[in-house]
Amino acid sequence: MKRLFLILFIIILAGSHADRIWAGQRDSLCISLLTCSPGDIAYTMYGHSAIRVHNLTTNKDVVFNYGMFNFDEDNFVYKFVKGETDYILGAEPADYFFGRYREKGMGIEEQILNFTQDEYWQLYDILWVNIQPRNRTYRYNWLYDNCTTRARDAIERAVNGRIVYGYTLLDNDSDTATPSARQMLHGFASADRWVEFGQNLLLGYEIDQPLTYRQTMFLPSMFQQYASSAVIERTQISDSTANATYVVPLISAAHEVLKPETSNIHAPIDPPFTCFLLLFVAITLLSIFEIRRNKTFKWVDVIMCVPVGLAGLLISFLYFCSEHAGVSTNMLVILFNPLPLIWIPFVVRRHVTFISYVILAEFILFFLAIFTVRQHVDFAIWPLVSTLLVRVLVNIWLNRQKYLTLHSRQH
Repeated sequence: MKRLFLILFIIILAGSHADRIWAGQRDSLCISLLTCSPGDIAYTMYGHSAIRVHNLTTNKDVVFNYGMFNFDEDNFVYKFVKGETDYILGAEPADYFFGRYREKGMGIEEQILNFTQDEYWQLYDILWVNIQPRNRTYRYNWLYDNCTTRARDAIERAVNGRIVYGYTLLDNDSDTATPSARQMLHGFASADRWVEFGQNLLLGYEIDQPLTYRQTMFLPSMFQQYASSAVIERTQISDSTANATYVVPLISAAHEVLKPETSNIHAPIDPPFTCFLLLFVAITLLSIFEIRRNKTFKWVDVIMCVPVGLAGLLISFLYFCSEHAGVSTNMLVILFNPLPLIWIPFVVRRHVTFISYVILAEFILFFLAIFTVRQHVDFAIWPLVSTLLVRVLVNIWLNRQKYLTLHSRQH
């Protein structure tokens, strides 16, 4: 239904666009950047950018949106996990766009571009070309090529001159620290600690590297911030040999279209850390009992192998197969991989001596890798890692004790 609506709306736009070209008319346009506030759903958590085109002559008001995708597409979940998600540039009446965000309780801020009419039409033509069926689909990349960077690039291409952002002055300042993508994501996901924990579990050291100032504009709020202080540098052609250069603000006016509803409430405790800390305490107490009893409870290790192995399947799939930015540099794959699922039959038969030393070697390699590449590890992951380490050490200790006991009886 959404796709049918999109096709019909593009046909209507096409008729309007063709009529204007045929008549040789140039209506008066006003184009603005829309920045939507973060929402509660995962894919809206970081906000959104769109471009609003308001024809002041015909009063047609359209929002061009690079962030549309089709949930009903075949194998959508698999393609999304694999990083093969195709996003679409769509267009819809501004009232519909605003209505959806009003229902979700999300805010919208509008920045009117300080363009000439020629530049407005150049931008509209760029959007019009991009929305054609052969052009409107692109391979989405959350860090390098998303709805915000596409909107930014279209705006920059339409300018007769160049856009100069305030960060160009900071590029020469070696003392100015730039954030990493992970640090920027944490600023949004901290309201939902399980989402933040999931990000840290799946994303590797690539996103711990400092970004360039331009790269930080992958977030809608950052592009909005830089746009508000940016200028358009133009060259004024004169009769003299030297052409004069002058600047005008990129944004002529800004206002709040919708006010966001504040609903994010930070929990007084850290749910992931608390959960894994309690698991660590319980497993440690149980392990002490096993040592005193001089026998392991194999069902404990079987239960631990299942969730760790399943998490390892996802992390390993992303590491080796996915195109998502950041997942192929995740050193957690050394510890969280599918091997625990393979160990289960050996654990059931209590043939764990060799396995325990293999896993211990994995721990050593994991610690070396994490501190070598300086990958950020979520604070809540350490109690989980400690729990797994306790199980390995207990198995090694008890197997060693059994060996010594058996050896002493033989002599």
